[in-house]
Amino acid sequence: MQYAVWIVTVVLVVGPLVPVVWASLWTTPLYDDGGSFTLQNYGDLLTDTAWWAAVRNTVIFAALTTTASIVIGTTMAVLLNRVALPGGRLLRVLIVAPVVLPGLPLMLGWIAMYSKAGYVSSWIDTHTPFPVFWDLYSIPGMALVAVGALMPLVYMVVTTSMNTIDATLEHAARSHGASPLRAIVSVTVPLLRPGVLNAGVIAFALSLEVVGIPLLLGTSADIDFISTYLLDNWNATFPPRQGLVSAGAVVLLAAMTAMLLLRNRLAGDIHRFATTSGKPARQAPVSVGWLRWPLSLGLGAYFLVTLAIPTAGLLLRAFTSILTPFIDPWDVVTLDNFRTVADNDTFRRSVTNSLLIAAVGGALTTVVITVIALVAHRSEMRLRRSLQYVTLYPRAIPGLVTGMAFFWSFAVIDPGGIVRSSLWGIGIAFAVRSLALGYSAFYPALAALGADLDRAARVSGADWLTAMRTIVVRLLRPAIAVSYVLLFVAMFADYDPALFMVSPGNEVIGLTMLNLWVTGVAGPVAALGIIQLVITAVVLGTARLLVGPSTFRKVAQ
Repeated sequence: MQYAVWIVTVVLVVGPLVPVVWASLWTTPLYDDGGSFTLQNYGDLLTDTAWWAAVRNTVIFAALTTTASIVIGTTMAVLLNRVALPGGRLLRVLIVAPVVLPGLPLMLGWIAMYSKAGYVSSWIDTHTPFPVFWDLYSIPGMALVAVGALMPLVYMVVTTSMNTIDATLEHAARSHGASPLRAIVSVTVPLLRPGVLNAGVIAFALSLEVVGIPLLLGTSADIDFISTYLLDNWNATFPPRQGLVSAGAVVLLAAMTAMLLLRNRLAGDIHRFATTSGKPARQAPVSVGWLRWPLSLGLGAYFLVTLAIPTAGLLLRAFTSILTPFIDPWDVVTLDNFRTVADNDTFRRSVTNSLLIAAVGGALTTVVITVIALVAHRSEMRLRRSLQYVTLYPRAIPGLVTGMAFFWSFAVIDPGGIVRSSLWGIGIAFAVRSLALGYSAFYPALAALGADLDRAARVSGADWLTAMRTIVVRLLRPAIAVSYVLLFVAMFADYDPALFMVSPGNEVIGLTMLNLWVTGVAGPVAALGIIQLVITAVVLGTARLLVGPSTFRKVAQ
């Protein structure tokens, strides 16, 4: 059974990538007869000036996003975890909200408020003498939107690194006359270098594969990213340049894999910065006197601009017929956008499909992850270590590549399109994409559970499967529940893989919102965004109550 688990995992994660490479080296689409080996697809890609323009735009965007995310995220990690600030507990909750909430609705809120015709931009231009200095329909503007989503990830990575630092070093600096802030800046911050580099690699890699931002903001400004370049050559070109797109996907996958290897190397170098030996000293918050109020107000202003106002913009757009500072929103309040969602078959089906994929797919994926983790960490199978790396590899696979991989895989093994044209096809792609997330949430709880109990069961006559089922799984039920909740949220909000697999009847909520917003349908799309946010918040809130706040927070972190 353990070897069967290994084989199935490798086939699901690595197997679908083989047809992508095959398609990039073949003269005809894989669903057509004939064809032969060729390198022309790579030649066409690498000699296309539009490709290099998209690469340049993507790299500039990723560099801006990563730099800003590191600066803001590291600063907030230090302030919220090492400085005593008023309202610090609330601020620590707000900073991780963009991680657990669907990103697309918040992005739509940004556009509704801060675009050229947005409510805030128009109000400032009309009622104040100050010019609007930002432009969301530019690379720096798109980076500004992306920072709101990626900065919390940087914050969490840096905070984890900070929690391993022994406060004795700061105490030693204080005893030699350093002020609290100087002790933090001169001692703690330099020790955060591995965490900062690790977070930077993660942010840069995620910026390379971004899809929603360039589709919503870059398309109207004729700014191509790698993702939009691939989509345009797949959907907007006749005949579709599927070989060239497959070659671009292989190049993007290679870049993301290199990023993952670099991230693992940086994480493995963390022992050079180890500071804890024996029992570490307690990290007491540092008092900064009167500066605590300006710092707390500054952080509150950041969350107001990046979280509260975009959320308010989404709400206003969903409950009004038109959103403009020239008309009082109370004069145009309506429920028509929600009625449109309720009356439209595509909208209703998108919500239902996403709920089915998240609920059923999340449950099945949780079972699979539990079995994989037990085999990888609680068995003596010879290949168990490789199973750990295979399970984490989907982190390096962009959502577009995942969708294309399963498109070509189903084209080869399911030429009739029975699975590909059903929710099962999209659900499998979403599950593989979320595999690393669920595993990362479940594994720490498994690692913290000593092996003595299952060894005692084995000594008492139980076989491996019985020991895992009756001892380990029962003790890990809270971690399994949290893993399921996180998978539900991730799969409910996902849409990248569906870009290559969606067909009439199997729409998902994220892709429906994206497509309709691009065509100018704003009100119903904002209503869909509110529905998505409410469902996500209800699921997270219910899980927190059932599992327990401390358990949910500990396992989720």
